Amino acid sequence: MSDYRETKTVFEQGPIRRARPVVESQYDSVVRERRGLSGGEIAALMLAAIAVGVVIAMLILNIQEKNRDEEMAQERARLSAVEQANAQQQQQPPVIVMPPQSQPGVAPVPVPVPTPAPSSATAPTSTEIEVEIGSKFLDDPELRPHSVVVQVSGGVAMLSGTVPSEDLKTRAENLAKSAKGIRSVINGIVVKAEPKP
Repeated sequence: MSDYRETKTVFEQGPIRRARPVVESQYDSVVRERRGLSGGEIAALMLAAIAVGVVIAMLILNIQEKNRDEEMAQERARLSAVEQANAQQQQQPPVIVMPPQSQPGVAPVPVPVPTPAPSSATAPTSTEIEVEIGSKFLDDPELRPHSVVVQVSGGVAMLSGTVPSEDLKTRAENLAKSAKGIRSVINGIVVKAEPKP
């Protein structure tokens, strides 16, 4: 702000004289300080804070998606390795053990040695569980037309998507719980009524 000076003229009252004395006083300039932020500055700070929050949230989501993609790739690689090992095991000819000849003139009879059956005791992979739950959703005539997405990680199924009723949401959760290898279900399905034609 610009400085200004204030001048005051005072007339003294007294006996009438020919000339009145004039007294001038000089005062210091008054400067008003502005304190606090203006509305525009506050709005700019709020917008900047929101922008920073959005950027941080996007980074976190990106990292989570990248980790999930890496986990899925590892799971698929492990599944293909198991399938390859099973295929190689099935291609090997059975081993035949010949008993020692104890009697002359008797032809030896080959005895097949059973090959070990694939281990059914191993827990299903996340991908196998996702396929099983997805198949259950496709087999259900009421859930089939709705977009319900399943993601499985460490025995936990995460459901997302939309359905038109609370009953279908519960049905999807129960179907997911019935899959082998599922320990818990996080039901993030949104109930959204469909518009009537």
